[in-house]
Amino acid sequence: MPEPPASLLVPALIRRVAAEGGIATVLARGHDQGSALLIVHLPPSGPPAVYERLPTPSGEPVWRRAATGEAEVDRFCQRQRAFDPDLWIIELAVPSAARFIAALPPDDLTPKRHET
Repeated sequence: MPEPPASLLVPALIRRVAAEGGIATVLARGHDQGSALLIVHLPPSGPPAVYERLPTPSGEPVWRRAATGEAEVDRFCQRQRAFDPDLWIIELAVPSAARFIAALPPDDLTPKRHET
């Protein structure tokens, strides 16, 4: 089953975030039938992160953290938007983006520390 277009997911996400006291903003509007979507998460404390929705053969999307930190997030979003002008970019100002993004693992929101 193909992924639903972002134009259907985004308004629902914005309503859900607003209903729980958060702020969701469309940073870039893509094509109405496009499914490419980036979520920029602005936590109350800590660096911003951007998550990319990737298609899979099963049709269930997989989310991955693509960049962390303001400069890296901005560069990633600009590169992706230049590559795909139909891409949607949504910004969430919420404590936990995992509450609003299906299939985003909660532990993905905390930068992993590498122990040496």
